[in-house]
Amino acid sequence: MKKLFTLVLCLYLLGFFLPAEEEKPEKRGKEKEVVLPMITESVTVEAKVPRELPYAATSELKAEKIEMLKPKELSEVLSYTPGTYVSSGAKSEWDVKLRGLGKNRITLLYDGIPVYEPYYNSFDVKAIATDQVDSVKVVKGASSILYGPNTMGGIVDVLSKRPATDQFTLRLDYGTRNTYGIYANGALRSKNVLFTGSAFREATDGFNWVDKGKTELRLNSDYERINLGGKLYYYPGSGAEIMAEVNYYQSEHGIPTATDFYKKQYWRFRDWQRLIANLGGSFPMFGGGYVKARMYYVKHYNVLDAYKNDQFSTLTWESTYDNYALGAFVLGMVPLGGKHQLHASASYRDDDVSTQSSLTAPWEDYKHRVLSLGIEDRFRVSEKVELMAGASLDHLNKQDGENQTTLNPILGVKFNPSDFVDLHLTLAQKSHFPSMKQLYSTPENGGNPDLRDEIGTNFELGFTYDRGWFVSGAAFYQNIRDMIESRINIDFIKQNINIAKARITGFELEARKAFGFFSFSAAYTYLKTENEETNERLDLIPASQFNASLRFYRADLFSFTLWGIYASSAIYHSNAGVVTVDSYAVVNAALERSFGKFSLYLKADNLLDNEYWSEPGWPMKGRALIVGARFFLSGKK
Repeated sequence: MKKLFTLVLCLYLLGFFLPAEEEKPEKRGKEKEVVLPMITESVTVEAKVPRELPYAATSELKAEKIEMLKPKELSEVLSYTPGTYVSSGAKSEWDVKLRGLGKNRITLLYDGIPVYEPYYNSFDVKAIATDQVDSVKVVKGASSILYGPNTMGGIVDVLSKRPATDQFTLRLDYGTRNTYGIYANGALRSKNVLFTGSAFREATDGFNWVDKGKTELRLNSDYERINLGGKLYYYPGSGAEIMAEVNYYQSEHGIPTATDFYKKQYWRFRDWQRLIANLGGSFPMFGGGYVKARMYYVKHYNVLDAYKNDQFSTLTWESTYDNYALGAFVLGMVPLGGKHQLHASASYRDDDVSTQSSLTAPWEDYKHRVLSLGIEDRFRVSEKVELMAGASLDHLNKQDGENQTTLNPILGVKFNPSDFVDLHLTLAQKSHFPSMKQLYSTPENGGNPDLRDEIGTNFELGFTYDRGWFVSGAAFYQNIRDMIESRINIDFIKQNINIAKARITGFELEARKAFGFFSFSAAYTYLKTENEETNERLDLIPASQFNASLRFYRADLFSFTLWGIYASSAIYHSNAGVVTVDSYAVVNAALERSFGKFSLYLKADNLLDNEYWSEPGWPMKGRALIVGARFFLSGKK
């Protein structure tokens, strides 16, 4: 791996002494047609040509694909990108793994803002409503330094809608177990001001699950939730944009108890809230470059109640988390002559946590400060070859224990033999800071304030082909050292320590094609994981995963979509020993008929009513039917 790093770095440095290939006259006019979109919410700015594609394997779900799946939340769509695995377990939260690394090692961006609960350093994707989402970009492996710190596993980058015209959408649906949803989205635009707003309310009595062929209600699986969001854009001219945004999510929901392997617990979130507010803008500068600046505030507040039994009448304890993050970042790009594009980033985040384990316990307060500085240069050797080198300096200021600073380099080579083919080779180091829980929880719960950050070394060789068929793929290798695991120390107390090493290798493939009235997509991921300390597989990571969708669409008739996923078996190290999670397959379908600006649809989740688990002890949802209606109005630009 060190030899590969050295080779790519030498190629990059050599580029400083080579003259840039002059552009051919016939090419100049063509390239002037490429306009970089100044979108404040997006962390990166990319043109839609291969030479601007990222140096890491990236999959994108756009609004059209999301809409045809008729999802309620982000967890229902993420599995349909290669390298991504979604499962559900404790606390009724959804876990996302990118190439085998879970959400505590992944960054979730909502309109460019990092959204995670700072005590556990994690997030729940069911709290992202897809009715507000315009696109989801999943970046795996050696991601750009522009995305900031703590991106060892990758990035889930969610952009909310920003219509270009006056419009209004109203959607209503109703389904199994009195599940209903009311969704509204709209936009109003004047000459240089745009406002977008959204609101929804959802509720259900719960979901069915299949137990040995018998379908029954999953106890304590009910929920009620609302989401309100608004964005205001101001366009002062010259390609600049200023944006202010507020998004509020609130939920009350039960947590079904485990059916096996765990002690039965009767928990409910009496209140679960998240508030996101941010202000910033994008500004063209430096004769073809840009600057983006954002300030943001993210608050999480939740109250978890524990009861004595399944009657939920006797309260045992009540736990409260009142946490917030205050941060800012600046991104910029400067073109240097005809050869270089210099990208730079600076970000600062202040995490503050207040927790109360019970109504009679004292409040505990924790603080973290995270600073990251990054620089990345893209050097175009010729019209077909580009080199990239960069590094980020990531610093964690702990409340207790030694502060830590890590330098994370990235190197890449990209080759574009034609306008429709992209090849890339990327090497990068990424780090991940330990969570506050791992650092500061009681010794009985493993707290260790001297934990170091985990370090991952990524190697990726990928390609993209886009001519008739869209085909992309990547082979990858990731080595992780100083992984945090719980071990029994000399005082017979379980403690988090940096000891484990892991290796993940594999490949992924994705293909898409439209045939007249039909469109087809498929993706396959293979992962070989190994804990090098024990020579065992890593937990809850299927070796193989395959997903596919097939759609028929005629505007004058109807649209019908069939999609599904297959995951091979996985293992889990429980207190009772190693448990096997069986392979499973799930098929879903949706039928929709449009009548001008009005449409009706029918959706079936788990069409075959299969009995399956993604994590042991936590059965997944059985068959559920939803019928809905959608009304859409649009004005002129």
